[in-house]
Amino acid sequence: MKKKVVFIAALICVALLLAACTPDGGELREAYKGAGYDFQPFDISAAHVEEYELSDYFSAVKGANSDPKTVYVLFFATLGEARRYVEEHSGSGNMPNLSRSGRLVAFGAAEAVSIAVGS
Repeated sequence: MKKKVVFIAALICVALLLAACTPDGGELREAYKGAGYDFQPFDISAAHVEEYELSDYFSAVKGANSDPKTVYVLFFATLGEARRYVEEHSGSGNMPNLSRSGRLVAFGAAEAVSIAVGS
């Protein structure tokens, strides 16, 4: 019985650790804001996410008037959906630097994507 309780507790800890690896939308927005990015609305249908469930999304731009660096950030409801999205859209010329970190998917300027998914 003790082994089962310890095993279940270990599984819960692993699940919490995995969930903690993906930043939430608020934390990431603050990181972009601190790096000098401004938020802009974008047509979510352009990201081809109609068949996926998103928990959050946003777009940010830096240097909008000259040499803009734009990023599109999508937070999927499940890890499986995020993986499937990246598999289906990898190599698309419309989504440069497509990267995933947990349930988070980002694409756009390399510098901007690295803020979302790390280096």
